[in-house]
Parts: sequence; structure tokens; C-alpha cells
Amino acid sequence: MKRILLRSIAVLVGIAVGCAAGGYLTFHTYSQKYATVRYFAWAGIFAAVSEGQYDKNTSDAKQDLLNTLALYDRGVQSSNIDPTLKKSLCMNRGLIEARLSVLEDEGGDADRAKSDMSKAQEDLKAAGWVDRSEANILQAVRRQPVSPCGIASESTAKAIASTNQKPCG
Repeated sequence: MKRILLRSIAVLVGIAVGCAAGGYLTFHTYSQKYATVRYFAWAGIFAAVSEGQYDKNTSDAKQDLLNTLALYDRGVQSSNIDPTLKKSLCMNRGLIEARLSVLEDEGGDADRAKSDMSKAQEDLKAAGWVDRSEANILQAVRRQPVSPCGIASESTAKAIASTNQKPCG
């Protein structure tokens, strides 16, 4: 009886030690990546908001784009981010700079617009874009029409408008 009890205790201790060691190793492995995952989540949120403001041509668009650009700059300079992911950050940073160039041009500051466009071209070159002509970049960042409800596609919005229905019933 004593032998069975000792074996059972040994099995339970082995399970407890195994679970603790596995939990620690899993946490240690993925806790390093948590900050990176959180960074990319915030970067995605910032990008979505600033691009939405840009597409709507709001007064906050420039400041939102500058804030997003600062976040992407920190990511490109970080040593924790894999170099292959830095290419995507450079590409997005270049597109943000191109949007800023458009806003500066619309605001009448041609020198600042040219400076932003040249930064955009440098970042897109680092990301591996082949055609970095200004016309191609401006095509990539042209404003997208905003749908009536904010969730429908452009074709849906046109269909609703053509049937004289209320878009956000």
C-alpha cells in the first residue's frame, strides 16, 4: 500500500513539475514576442484611423498621419523586430509620407510636399518597390471614397444610391 502511495505521489509531483516547467518555457518563449505583437496591433489601429481621416479629408488627417509615422519610425529603428518585417514597416512608412505629401501639396507647401515625396520614394526603395515614380506612388495613395454607412463597399453604396433607398436604414 505504501509503495502505491509513493508511486502516485511521484507521478503527481512529476506532472506538477512538468506543467510548471512547460508553462515557464512557453511564457519565456512568447513573452519576448508579446511586445512585438502588441506593437503591430497598435500600428494597424493607428494606420486604419489615419488612413480613414485622410480618405475623409478631415482637419485631423495630417496630425493622425504624423502620429502614425512616428510609431512606424520607432518600429523601423527597433532591434526587436525581424528585418523582413521592417520592410513592411518601411513600405507603410513610405505610403504615409506620400499621403503627407498630398496634404502638404493641397495646403500650398510645395517644398514640404517634395521633401515628403522624396522620403516616401526612399522608403519604398528600401521596401523593394520597383516603380517609385511619383505618379505610381500617388496612384497608390489616392483617396478612397467613403461609403454611406462606413461598412458597405463602394459598389454597394452605388447600388443603394441608384435605387433611391436610404443608405443606413
